[in-house]
Amino acid sequence: MEEINLKVPKTLNDITVRQYRKWAKVFESNKDVKNNFLEIKLLETFCNISALDAQKLPLGSADHAIEHVVGLLNQEPELTERFKMTGSDGVTVEFGFIPNLSKMTLGEYVDLDTYIGKSEEMHRLMAILYRPIHKSYENLLGYRIADYQGTDLMAEVMNDMPLDIAFGALVFFYHLEKKLLTHTMLSSLGTVTNHKLINSAEERKNLQTVTDGIKAYMLLQEERRSKSKLRLNSLSTKQ
Repeated sequence: MEEINLKVPKTLNDITVRQYRKWAKVFESNKDVKNNFLEIKLLETFCNISALDAQKLPLGSADHAIEHVVGLLNQEPELTERFKMTGSDGVTVEFGFIPNLSKMTLGEYVDLDTYIGKSEEMHRLMAILYRPIHKSYENLLGYRIADYQGTDLMAEVMNDMPLDIAFGALVFFYHLEKKLLTHTMLSSLGTVTNHKLINSAEERKNLQTVTDGIKAYMLLQEERRSKSKLRLNSLSTKQ
């Protein structure tokens, strides 16, 4: 029997935003399909295997890989403020999360509100939230990121961003929104390194405005993730 090379990602860090966007598009279009299509597409997307080879896998190996990947996709990582990526040209760039959410520009907010509800636009969303850190701040605790000039410049780069960092940013916003909704623990934002403590009513209002669009999306994401988890956990390669 021909040996099939199945490359199962060990951690969420081994999955890219590009792969997740591809999977999200397939899942949304086929979530009600009752056959093995989603299982095969999951293996094809995340395990570097063709659909034909996926169908040739031993039952136990396929089930184990599917269960492992589903577990990764349901993780909720913590926020990563700074990370580095090396491009195909060998150049390494350090990116930083927006240091001061209450001072987000109108352009940043409009684009954030546009892309945050769309899984297929996750690369553009991340190009808003993470931007290159000025070299003068390298190895320093604080940092300054490049001015926002739209998403076209960095969206393609963010396709190669590790998924744990992208998920961490979304989870951060979700928990932030929960705090804003209960009107408690707003000062806890100051415990996040480099994130300014919200002291004034004006700053609090600005942040509430920023998160208004995020609120609806994160509630939808929570429901979607729950349904996705139940659906994928119920899948089986057994006929």
